Amino acid sequence: MTDALYVGATGMRAAQTQVDTIANNVANVNTTGFRRETVNFSSVMAALQSGAVDPLGSSLRENLQARGAGAIASLQLSTQAGELKQTQAPLDVAIDGTGFFEVLLPDGTPAYTRAGALSLNSEGMLSGAGLPLSARIAVPADANALRITPDGRVLANLADRRDVELGNIELAAFANPGGLQSIGDNLYRPTDRSGEMQLGTPGDSGNGTLRQGFLESSNVQLVDELVSLMLAQRGFEMNSKVVQAADQMLGITNALYRS
Repeated sequence: MTDALYVGATGMRAAQTQVDTIANNVANVNTTGFRRETVNFSSVMAALQSGAVDPLGSSLRENLQARGAGAIASLQLSTQAGELKQTQAPLDVAIDGTGFFEVLLPDGTPAYTRAGALSLNSEGMLSGAGLPLSARIAVPADANALRITPDGRVLANLADRRDVELGNIELAAFANPGGLQSIGDNLYRPTDRSGEMQLGTPGDSGNGTLRQGFLESSNVQLVDELVSLMLAQRGFEMNSKVVQAADQMLGITNALYRS
């Protein structure tokens, strides 16, 4: 009987993960370059046999106290591109195709983003999502007419009217970009499921190209998210009824024992 309690609780927890994920998607519907996440379900028994790790960190067996049935949730990053919208701002750059900008976290480790609303930090470095690009491209204070070509070259005119190339923006590609893990602030980091990162020139080896003066919208579709939310709520209700039924049966058993 206690197995039914564990099964129902496991299903409720998975449904709650799905609701939280949908809420995060909806909250970021207007976030530049945001990639929606989806929730995949699998058998607890199969997950236990494969040594799966819970999406929130600890091992499945420890965190769920699973008894061999039920469902768990795993997160999958959507690879569908968002709509490109023209802004005509010189520091707005969209990726037309696959790939991610590589930026550097404060501790020096790389992270990846599709947010192409670039800016200049206090040191004059090109930055994405508030972090400097790994290419470390410095833009002089007297630079004007900044141009970013489809293949990633950053060009500018200096005060003496010289045309100079300031650097090159490369794109990071992954064998399975859906396996990237969100770390917040529209940033992602690689996992074992995403595969190794490969830096390359935009337009080469299947990488997308850069489009200056454009931004990529979020790929969240509100209608799809609302439908998924209704399904998740129904799943939560069904699993809660399993817990209630198991509790009632335990109560009947206890009453019989006392009588």
